[in-house]
Amino acid sequence: MIASFRIKKCISYIFIITISQAIILLPKGMATTSFSLSNKDSLPSTFSNTTQPIKPPVKSEEITNNPKQILARVNNDIITIQDVEKLASNLPQELRSLPKEILYPQLTKQLIVDHALMIAIQKDGLDKQPAIQKNINAAIKDLTQQKLTQAYLSEKLKPFLTPQAIQHYYNEHYLNQPPIEEIHLRQIIVQTPEIAQIVLQKLHSGQSFPEVARIYSIDLQNREKNKGDIGWLTINELNQPIIQAISQLKNNEYTQQPIETAYGWVIFQKIDERNHPIPSLESVEPIIKEQITKETVYNLYEESLKNVHIIEY
Repeated sequence: MIASFRIKKCISYIFIITISQAIILLPKGMATTSFSLSNKDSLPSTFSNTTQPIKPPVKSEEITNNPKQILARVNNDIITIQDVEKLASNLPQELRSLPKEILYPQLTKQLIVDHALMIAIQKDGLDKQPAIQKNINAAIKDLTQQKLTQAYLSEKLKPFLTPQAIQHYYNEHYLNQPPIEEIHLRQIIVQTPEIAQIVLQKLHSGQSFPEVARIYSIDLQNREKNKGDIGWLTINELNQPIIQAISQLKNNEYTQQPIETAYGWVIFQKIDERNHPIPSLESVEPIIKEQITKETVYNLYEESLKNVHIIEY
């Protein structure tokens, strides 16, 4: 489990490196600060569509004993082990410590993306524009040509980050969406259904829900400080059995039967409900810019890979 998490983190980190290149050169006030990659937290799926089937990973000793090994070709460009080692040297120590047979194939894929983007840059003639020319000399010295890639991505992003584009995204994803229903709950979690029945008897006798939660709930951190209050939750955050159990409750009513969960047997009390207000454009504009950037750069990756011939050895 831990190894799997580290590998996924490695892939996500590599993807973030290249996505973040698009942010650095954006005009002042347009740069964003972080990304939530959600279902796109790995390298573009186009790899599986545009390359030959991936062969078994190269063993560490093979990599060490053959430093001139060519790992891939993108059109006429070659990617060597030295290119991969240079990219690996810039990673955090935690990722550099991953086995080479796991790390190096992922870095090779990242370099394939870089080369495909460079080919797209040249095809578009972006490298000839005066505003971009100043980055070329520095980029030539960098095997990943990071600065030129940054300029290319930021240039491509401009039409998608205009005030009109941001307003359109806001209208589609926020303003025109149905309101989000939220519910304010308290809970008492116990270990067995028998204890749950004792809790229900206490509630039926008139004891307050917060007081019974303080005495009986096994949620130790919550019971002392909040007396079972778990705050506002969206309906989407709750599973179906809980939704069914609380859907008919009025304010301050509690479920008449305990609900079995992975944490124990739970009794819920409904405190209040509301429709979550639609956020203002100003409050979500940074999030919108992040999402547009992520989606646009991802699509640019896929498009650039479709237009080159890739061979992995």
